[in-house]
Amino acid sequence: MIATSSHGGLLFPLDMFRPTMLAAALAENLLSKARNIIDATLVLARDPASPVVLARIEGSVIGDDAAAFWKEYADLAMYASQMLPRQVFLYYATGGLERREGFIVAQRGQPIAADDSDNDNVPPNSPDKVWPVERLCEQMQISLEALEDGFPDGYRVELSLMEPSGDDQAMLMTLAGQAQAEEDEGGAPAPESQADTDRGRGGRRRRRRPSAQAGAGDSGAGASAGQPGASQKPKKLTVEQDTKRRAAAKAAEAAELEQRANEITKDLPYHIDEIGAVVAVKAELSETSILDNYLVPELTDRLPDGLPRALQDQLRGKAIDFAVRVDFLSEVFLGNRPLSRPDFDAKSSARALAGTEARQLEVLAPRLGAGTLLRLDRANVFISRRPGQPLPEAFLLELLRG
Repeated sequence: MIATSSHGGLLFPLDMFRPTMLAAALAENLLSKARNIIDATLVLARDPASPVVLARIEGSVIGDDAAAFWKEYADLAMYASQMLPRQVFLYYATGGLERREGFIVAQRGQPIAADDSDNDNVPPNSPDKVWPVERLCEQMQISLEALEDGFPDGYRVELSLMEPSGDDQAMLMTLAGQAQAEEDEGGAPAPESQADTDRGRGGRRRRRRPSAQAGAGDSGAGASAGQPGASQKPKKLTVEQDTKRRAAAKAAEAAELEQRANEITKDLPYHIDEIGAVVAVKAELSETSILDNYLVPELTDRLPDGLPRALQDQLRGKAIDFAVRVDFLSEVFLGNRPLSRPDFDAKSSARALAGTEARQLEVLAPRLGAGTLLRLDRANVFISRRPGQPLPEAFLLELLRG
């Protein structure tokens, strides 16, 4: 990362969506906050080597610090996620001595994960720590340098936030690389969006590097890449083919989730007290579909997987809660923002755990509800009980030290 860099934006997998609706949703958010978007442009660029789209806003509304803008208006992720079929990642990154990186993951208008790190919680010289945006790039298999530059070698379309109109299908074809492929085959160029025509500069479609793969076949938005030298035109997915592709992807995701759940439920540590049971689930806080099974206000049916069936009668009518380690404070929320270290230090209180002093704070786990975040040195544990409820002190202390 360039030492003085400051950048941010929205990242999401290329899939069937309407760019004009995405632009309208972002415009609605900014206008509701009395922001001037007269000269604002939504720029969509696709990484040439993967089906990942970067959405950025250009114009005076951004100001001189792009990272600060995206951090301040993190709720743009929630607005955008309502227009996109899958998860969207809002990220921001600032370089230099005051380096700070973070992201928020949203889906269907709800935040489901977040991370926010600076030099205090990700030491620059620590070999076992990875900065959030670096980790995000690794997971998405994209280059951090290319992301910072806005995927300069990728496919690109632009449209005005003030008047987000245009041909959604043509813009999707451009992002998928299909429009350029048709031109290369001698066909008629795809129509430009109206917003591009108004500015007289078109979609600024760029040719991909010869080694790049289309990736659009994975997204359902365009055609798959052919072999070098092939003269066959890219094929468009039919509705039936796209439906089958989505069903297959959903089935694969469900199978992966089931396998993960089976691994987690083996040899689960638990503690029983007067309220019920607390289970130390070996999952991440973002794996809400798994953790939700261990969030039972009153047990009336069978026990969650991993607990001995002999406890069924003993726990009937009582609560089941979970405790899970948390790597970063920003994975939980305080109010409507990811928790930061300064906020935790200012608002947390001391709590003795089996004779050892720790810190506690009531927080919100996205899509799971309120609970208590306990911190000892640099270790964090979230338990789905509020601070005023009894906590299994020795059990939680062992988790914090583990």
